[in-house]
Amino acid sequence: MAAIPKGNCYICGAQLGKQAMKNHIMKVHAFHEDGQICRLLKIEGADDKNYWLYVDVPATCSLSVVDTFLRKIWLDCCGHMSAFFGSGYTQIGKKTKLGEIPVGAKLIHEYDFGSTTECLITVVGDTVREKGKRGVRLLARNIPPEFICGECGAAAEWISPERVYTEGDPFLCDKCSEEFGDGILLPVTNSPRMGVCGYCGDQDSFIFVRPEVKSTETEKGVSAKS
Repeated sequence: MAAIPKGNCYICGAQLGKQAMKNHIMKVHAFHEDGQICRLLKIEGADDKNYWLYVDVPATCSLSVVDTFLRKIWLDCCGHMSAFFGSGYTQIGKKTKLGEIPVGAKLIHEYDFGSTTECLITVVGDTVREKGKRGVRLLARNIPPEFICGECGAAAEWISPERVYTEGDPFLCDKCSEEFGDGILLPVTNSPRMGVCGYCGDQDSFIFVRPEVKSTETEKGVSAKS
């Protein structure tokens, strides 16, 4: 089995594996004097854990804020319905506050009840960050996996949803997409919903830029307002 890809810390630029990133965040970025109490969440693709995030969210925010964030960074294509579920597949209301969910709890977030994409959310612990107006703050994200064209071996930029369910390789480069593309082609994205429904990643503005060269515009894209 291939190793889970490393990720980037959006605060300091460190490049670490998933578990090491959690330790890094808790040791280096988890506490700010007289700050805002938050929950640190690890979010992964339930079926493909190559896609992962660490975020912190004020304990006073509701799950609806997390839902909005996940739609923007990973999921939204056609405005489908979504829901959160806890142990025993018990639905948890989106008005539930993060502070009401115990540390160690694992939740499932489902988006689209037809072609469903599931995310696994783990409540890692409590953190304290600088007070502000932001809801979800992106702390770390996996480095985008690289895919190659099944026809020529070049870097893939497209995926064929039809080929996902057949024996053909679903990934195509720009050139081969014109010759071998059949039916609808969707762009390769850094998301567990890649290739599903009409997902194109067009709302995903959370691109990693090393902290020392971040622009004001990029900073605005790193968080979702509550």
